[in-house]
Amino acid sequence: MKIIPLTLLALSFFLSSCVTLGKYEEMEASRNAVRHQADSLGTVIASYDSLLGVCRTTIADLEHKRDSAQYDYETLYQNYLQAKASTKEELQKAVTALEEAQKRIRAREARLQEAEQKLAARDSSLVALKNRLADALLGFQDTGLTLNIKGGKLYVSLSNQLLFSTGKTEIDKRGKAALIELANVLNNQRDISILVEGHTDNQAVANLGALKDNWDLSVMRATQVVRYLTEDGKMEPARITASGRGEYAPLAEGNAPAARAQNRRTEIILVPKLGELFELLQQ
Repeated sequence: MKIIPLTLLALSFFLSSCVTLGKYEEMEASRNAVRHQADSLGTVIASYDSLLGVCRTTIADLEHKRDSAQYDYETLYQNYLQAKASTKEELQKAVTALEEAQKRIRAREARLQEAEQKLAARDSSLVALKNRLADALLGFQDTGLTLNIKGGKLYVSLSNQLLFSTGKTEIDKRGKAALIELANVLNNQRDISILVEGHTDNQAVANLGALKDNWDLSVMRATQVVRYLTEDGKMEPARITASGRGEYAPLAEGNAPAARAQNRRTEIILVPKLGELFELLQQ
């Protein structure tokens, strides 16, 4: 009687165990599926981790490039500002230099205009002086006295026929009269410098004592004229220069008597003082 219940109990336990095993197998299969999914998810996570690492590296590189680009931009912008300021400063300097150059040009033009006016006044003064001398020396023009303006100078040419006898250095009486008339006009013309040049023909001097050649003869005659103008004509010696050019500045070429007579002369060259004019042009 007691054995039967035990058998029934065992049978009941067996049957109960069989149901649990099925569920177990079902649970095991589910567990395996979950494990498989977990492994797959781990692979995916590992892949994402790797991709995340690449992204982080890329982001760091981009941030570095961004920072470098920002630095380059700021550097370029500062350079631009400096260049802009420098260009503006250089442009201002160029404008200032141009304005100064224009001022100098205008001042130069004004000086040139003033110089031209002074030259015109000089030319007018020379013409007026020539006319005064022509009136004063009118009575001597038939004996080889001429007046000409050349290169801003007035040339009073006196032939030896008027001043000197052949081979002589003493001034003739008629020549002295002409020089006195000349001195009377020039004493009132203080802005004129005077150069006295002696000239000869190309014939060699002979029997003239201490005079060695035409150089000596031309210088001695010029000196005699200067001495007479200063002593008898009362002209200021500092205004006058004596020089001799011998036969080397002829008016006429050849050995014909007329040509040689034309070359034997004393030229009194009247030169306006141009110091003020030169000062204007040198400023």
